[in-house]
Amino acid sequence: MEFADEADLAKLFGEREKFLRLTRKAFEKEKAAADLMADIHVEPSRGVLHRSAATLAWRCGLYNDAEKLIYRALAGNPRSDIEWELKDLLGTVNLAKSGIHLSEGQLQLSLHGNAIGHGKAAVEELSSRTPSIVAMLRISAKSALRKAHDAVAEKLDEIGDIPVFMEGLVAGSCTVNLRLGEATQDALPGFGRFDEALEPFLKNLDLLERDHTDLLQDDLDDPEDYRDFVKAATKLAPDGEKISSVKFQAVVDDLPKIVTLSRSQHQLRTLPLPDIAESSGSLESTDTDISKTGALQIASARETTVVLETDDEGDWIIEGTKDLIVKIVHSYFDKRVTVMGKRMKRERLVKRIQVHRREDIRLAEQTDRREQSNAAIALPLKA
Repeated sequence: MEFADEADLAKLFGEREKFLRLTRKAFEKEKAAADLMADIHVEPSRGVLHRSAATLAWRCGLYNDAEKLIYRALAGNPRSDIEWELKDLLGTVNLAKSGIHLSEGQLQLSLHGNAIGHGKAAVEELSSRTPSIVAMLRISAKSALRKAHDAVAEKLDEIGDIPVFMEGLVAGSCTVNLRLGEATQDALPGFGRFDEALEPFLKNLDLLERDHTDLLQDDLDDPEDYRDFVKAATKLAPDGEKISSVKFQAVVDDLPKIVTLSRSQHQLRTLPLPDIAESSGSLESTDTDISKTGALQIASARETTVVLETDDEGDWIIEGTKDLIVKIVHSYFDKRVTVMGKRMKRERLVKRIQVHRREDIRLAEQTDRREQSNAAIALPLKA
């Protein structure tokens, strides 16, 4: 443990050769301890030691040693949670042996379960979870930014929603890479490094997996963010039949980090959620007509709202019936539009607009989203 701690410190200061040397020493010590555990009934100590030794071997590039230790541990009788961690690590080691490594800004998603083949999954199992991942990433990253830029919170409005791209499938259980940032990967607005946006997501997901919901609420701070994060995670979580676990891997502070969500959708549905409407009064439409211009950026986990990123006032919530919101998102998502409707309130004015018809949305002039302009032109709508 001392060698591993020193190795982490060396990595923090960018001393890669020292990091590899100390990690190798830590591995040798841990492997020697695992070698003493010949009795397969000495659990969970046997499984824990083998898992730790295999992780250290993987961190310093000794993939064959890591693979052997994992198989030896699985040949025994490891506790169920440790067994899952060993299998997750095995998938990561196999990818590394194939020369597949994560680069900056990448988040690797792996699905495991009865419905998953070798490198393939049903389209709905992947596509149905992708919006939840994007929502959770953005909630976590913006929450972290609010804390980091508390003194200049208005700068959050300049950041907008973090772009997320999907990259090609790779060999494994069923693994796909998500990438943050613009296509050119030059920078991520508001963040010094890409992993600063990934780390809050992985941390929050880990808190949810370990049932530390009190810490998760404290970390997200905003009750509405917490509610939407849990609801999105519920859609992402394993169903217990087709999908048994959802694993994420990323590079944080130059070190690989793995978080697995194994709690089922049923378990997450039982979590108590803050009732925002009851705690702040009923949400109702006012008599105030309002018009806002901006870009439709992200649909909420609530399924009856969509976010409009305006030029001058940050995010506004557009609310309507579920069918109406679906039509709006399909027709105008990521387009610049002018929204006309009634301003809503909940004891106090909030940044929400209620729309009743599709005609309440009009395509706006296609200019830079940051330009201070509310000019709109009426265009014929598709049937």
